[in-house]
Amino acid sequence: MESRRNSEAIGGILTALRFAPLFRPRLMLLAAAVQLAATFAAAAQTGPDLADMLGKAQRFTVKVRGTVVWPFAPEQPGTGTGTGFIIDREKGWILTNAHVAKRSPSMVEIAVGDAESEWIPADRVYVDNHLDIAVLKVIADKLPDNAMAARLGCTQVVKQGGTIVAYGHPINLNFTATRGIVSSVRTLGSQEFVQMDANINPGNSGGPLLAVESAEVIGINTLNIPGAPGLGLAVAIRHVCPIVDLLTKGEDPSLPSLPVYWLKQGRMETLTVAAHFPRIAGAQKSAEDGLMAGDVVQGLAGGPKLSSLPDFYTALRGRQGRVTLQILREGKAQEVSESLIPARPPMKRQGLTFAGLLVTERVTLDTADSLLPPLRIEFIRPGEAAARAGFQPWDHLHTVGDRRFATVVALHDWLKGRPPTEKVAVLVRRFSSADPRVTAEYHRFEIQPTALQLLTGGTGP
Repeated sequence: MESRRNSEAIGGILTALRFAPLFRPRLMLLAAAVQLAATFAAAAQTGPDLADMLGKAQRFTVKVRGTVVWPFAPEQPGTGTGTGFIIDREKGWILTNAHVAKRSPSMVEIAVGDAESEWIPADRVYVDNHLDIAVLKVIADKLPDNAMAARLGCTQVVKQGGTIVAYGHPINLNFTATRGIVSSVRTLGSQEFVQMDANINPGNSGGPLLAVESAEVIGINTLNIPGAPGLGLAVAIRHVCPIVDLLTKGEDPSLPSLPVYWLKQGRMETLTVAAHFPRIAGAQKSAEDGLMAGDVVQGLAGGPKLSSLPDFYTALRGRQGRVTLQILREGKAQEVSESLIPARPPMKRQGLTFAGLLVTERVTLDTADSLLPPLRIEFIRPGEAAARAGFQPWDHLHTVGDRRFATVVALHDWLKGRPPTEKVAVLVRRFSSADPRVTAEYHRFEIQPTALQLLTGGTGP
């Protein structure tokens, strides 16, 4: 019997060896499938807990509501809502988009949890026009006991294909999570965005973009490209962290500017100087002093080499006066010194209202490159005296009472000294659409400057 069993076993082995070439590919596929299943099982045990991450996100995410009465362009009057998230529990600091907290004189409030019966007043600590971000502050005791600060991925390298979750309150659907991947990290203009295939809907703006692997915030949900579902953009958090650090130190993180135009390639601005701003008449400048057309900025002297304009702008934050730059000029490395143009923070911007119109000062940096009058009309209330008289938004005030004014404060003081019932003559410059031979046309109106009020961007409506 034993010899028979041995013979059968040997025969089975020989049969298996004879058919091994036929089954080997299938056996290899089966082994690979078993290994892959084991890998996924291990990942499920050691990977991030999505439910736990979203539970924490609900504790640091808030609703933000901003109300504007007199809007600085391009904002409009009214109330809008968005999302924000806590970045410092003890200070009561909340991060959101500037277009949610508003750049105009506004009233800002937040709501926590699902209950929206109580809106908590919030102060704007800082508003940044360039990055479209704002830091709000509420009384910390007003936040729930279980509220917590989000973890910011300031040093995290964001890679294409990484799994992300956009979190917020789209279309008043509170605490909604949308999952997707990082489609790209790209520069548009002079800003760096995390591009994702998760949709950003109205109400999502200002909310956290979370990296699933680390449960850290890697971006601030900002916008969805109109007409392109699945193409959302978030401001990269790595450019926001230095701003928060400077604010924590009590320093001004506003972005100064260099007096140059950057060469643009497609949708992206480069570190190549295209032209210098026009110089003040009579000013002398040597060839070695300052930036020149064709210079390629490598970075700040003594600092690392920078490869993009967003990185360079981040390095400029907190600096004043002059900076020494490392550049390439005609292929040769050298250092030059250049003056910085101070930032114009939106919360310090001033406006003047009267007779149903809002006048502000132009905010363009290259003012010497424009012959336009410095004051312009930003907004006109329908049906009020200015609208009935024929004024239009974007009219520039050439003269008021045959005088030219450079600031809204000067115009306010002059109008305040006039008799309240007296009409004043206003000559406006308007872009011409009727005559192709000229770029402007002029209109003269008379108006009584009633309800005179001086506004500042950082105040309430």
